[in-house]
Amino acid sequence: MRYFKSLSLIIASVIMTCSIVSTIVEAAVVSFRADDAVGRNAAVVSAAFGRMPVTQLKDRLQHWLTLSRTDEAISTQAMELWSDYAQVDGLTAEQTLDRLIDSLAIADKSVQQLVDSCRSTGTRRSLDYEGTRSDAFFRDHVTLYHARWLTQHRFYDEAILMLEALNPENVVDPASLFFYRAVCRLRLLKSADAGDDITLLLNHTLDVPSRFRAVAEMMKEEAQVATEGLSQVARLMSDVQRRLDLGKSDDPVQKREDEVVAALDKLLEEMEQQKQKQQQAADGNGEGQQNQQNQPGQQGATQGAIKGSAAEGEADRKELNESGNWGMLDKQAETKARELIRQQFPPNFLDAISRYTRRIAEQKK
Repeated sequence: MRYFKSLSLIIASVIMTCSIVSTIVEAAVVSFRADDAVGRNAAVVSAAFGRMPVTQLKDRLQHWLTLSRTDEAISTQAMELWSDYAQVDGLTAEQTLDRLIDSLAIADKSVQQLVDSCRSTGTRRSLDYEGTRSDAFFRDHVTLYHARWLTQHRFYDEAILMLEALNPENVVDPASLFFYRAVCRLRLLKSADAGDDITLLLNHTLDVPSRFRAVAEMMKEEAQVATEGLSQVARLMSDVQRRLDLGKSDDPVQKREDEVVAALDKLLEEMEQQKQKQQQAADGNGEGQQNQQNQPGQQGATQGAIKGSAAEGEADRKELNESGNWGMLDKQAETKARELIRQQFPPNFLDAISRYTRRIAEQKK
């Protein structure tokens, strides 16, 4: 019974922690079109990254259009989006990236298809960067745009592969690169790497949207939480739940489930060890008090003995058999316990507990 009660307490705590983590995730992936950025002229200590200058961006875009031998009429249409310098210069870094992608979509049908997909159902498959599409300017910005959508829709595994290949000095929106890369790394349990991105975002980047700063501060605190105990179980379960929500059941999911089982096993073992230490300490205090009471003479010990017995009064130890069921419960009690958990907890929690109990049963063989 003690295993079941201990496991229930752990799960309750994990659920509470997961709810806090999920709140941060929901806030992190929200995308707005509104211009809520901190001004590019704001005082940021040791700022090293910022939006690419408009003149440089236009030159790079025109170079790619020439390189790709785009039709002159289409090229003119793409560059027309940048004709009003005052209006373009007032765009945020996010808006600048979106406008650049719109320009590239005019000249390249594959980019237009990607944009249409991201604005509807989305796609996880990246473009084939061949020929003029392999140009760094084209490739990096289309990749950043696509990775942003993937992160916002919790495809962190796919997005992180794209984001880690990008150089913040070569993109128009380094703030988005740092922010979404930090989100991916944190959700994939790479807290140290996520902390580095958060530091770069908060302390060394200009034109950072206020919502990025607010969420980054929350992520900073989460990244500093110990990666052991209940916090780690919560993160693992959150990742499993995310993958299951996305319809995944491949090896990475099973690996995460095994990690959940191992983490729960470790927690229960530590709880059991702590309980044993407390019991030993309590027994030690009781023996000390008993010895103090019997110190004046042996009369107390003699009177405490059972009459007619020469033994010390210790009962024979009896081995308890565990069949691998929940907390040594009978079938009826186990059924009630499963039904209780099925009503109150998500399905993946019951799966994790079942895997745990099977592991216990296998160890007993």
